[in-house]
Amino acid sequence: MRIALINPNPILEENEHFYGQKWPPLGILLLGTILKNQGHLVRLLDQASNGFSFDDVLKWIKRVDPEVIGISAMTVGFLSSIKISQMVKEWNPNIKIVLGHYHPTFCANKILKKYNHLVDYCVRGENEYIFSNLIIYLENSHNREPTDILGVSYRFNGKNRHNPDCPINKNLDDLPFIDRSFLKFPYRQNLAGMELMDSKLATTFFTRGCPYSCTYCAVSKFSNRQYRSKSPERLVKEFLYLASKGFSEVAFVDDNFSFNLKNVVKFCKLLRNENLDINWHVEMRVDKVSRELFEKMVSSGCKSISFGIESANQRILNYYNKKITPYQSLRAIKIAKKAKIDFVIGLFMLGAPFETLSECENTVRFAWNSGVDFFFLNIVETWPGIPMWDDLVSKGLINDKRWETSTRVIDLTHTEAQRKWILDLIRQTYKEYISFKRIGWIFKSIPDMLLSSYKRKIVFNFLKHFRNGMRTIVRLRNLKLSGFGKFSTDG
Repeated sequence: MRIALINPNPILEENEHFYGQKWPPLGILLLGTILKNQGHLVRLLDQASNGFSFDDVLKWIKRVDPEVIGISAMTVGFLSSIKISQMVKEWNPNIKIVLGHYHPTFCANKILKKYNHLVDYCVRGENEYIFSNLIIYLENSHNREPTDILGVSYRFNGKNRHNPDCPINKNLDDLPFIDRSFLKFPYRQNLAGMELMDSKLATTFFTRGCPYSCTYCAVSKFSNRQYRSKSPERLVKEFLYLASKGFSEVAFVDDNFSFNLKNVVKFCKLLRNENLDINWHVEMRVDKVSRELFEKMVSSGCKSISFGIESANQRILNYYNKKITPYQSLRAIKIAKKAKIDFVIGLFMLGAPFETLSECENTVRFAWNSGVDFFFLNIVETWPGIPMWDDLVSKGLINDKRWETSTRVIDLTHTEAQRKWILDLIRQTYKEYISFKRIGWIFKSIPDMLLSSYKRKIVFNFLKHFRNGMRTIVRLRNLKLSGFGKFSTDG
């Protein structure tokens, strides 16, 4: 069959943008690889990175002329998925539309009730083979109901049908190496839109799932709290494959990279033996760290760690059910710096339910003084599928009718003056953090830069793309954060 897979760009307000990293969409890449291996004609579009308008997307679809379209519908991109579906159905109502990812997993019933004229099927859960089983059905079984396809929801005889859940993939080694040739976009390692390296970037994962239940995260529910890992040997083979394809930057998208410390250490030892010219980057919890672990990571090519610190206030961390302390965050940062991790990044959020202004201020002060090389401040948002959403609905703070998109928590639990104060705090923090007032820090960092070949390359690349780098710096200094990862250029 002719199949198109799309990673949509979220619908944003006028003058609103995302400042995050443009990463290869791993989900549709893996799905596309599986379908291609099964003999289907597959095309992929990453609207989010290519900057396509919705009209551009429709033109691309018309050129591809698919029989089935699969759309990756995270909550922030759900309304985009619906807009694309509507445009497609108006052009050719015979094309089957399939939505997958978080939002269809948690909201399949609502989607099919409201949008059954646009969406034919919802794929629930993380198992890539659900979609390929559905494709087999669409090829061969038009006259019967797909009752035997696990993990699929659909409309039949005017009623929503939800087949039993499909078991998740337990043996990640069985998944194929991803065909990276589907997408021609030149993905690069970057920081808030500023390209750090000119070399090719790939994304991958070592593990899936998470045994924790943080209130702001959907991963635990999506994976049924089942944590699984590729074997270190399999992951090293993947790195060899990526190196053979010319990739020299790899970003892990794991939700809990270091939960199995022995596996990580073994992977680092095996990778070091291969002597590959690949730099890799991870996000980690602050409570799964050690000096030995970081030194092994550095010796095998790890260049940056982003720590999920979230807050400097134990009350807020307890509400998040994060199961860490601010002291553990400081300790993790200190150990990572001593182990010579080139870039240590802190990830923070402001605006938890009823978080006080002094608590927000405390988190910003903590970020400033934590010793990280860079930090990001985000606004807490909630959406269906996470415990925070259920908590806010149960307390009557949010109406379940707002299920189609994410919602800033400060819009539910803070006054207009408090919201403005928090957003202004973030804006002023970025303005001061990225300024010549910190010239002393820059001079102190020179010896460290001279000792790090990776940092020297970044400096040279910045000078090579000086205008773009300065534009990014100016944008960050004047950042008007409007949501999680979103900023406004208005005014």
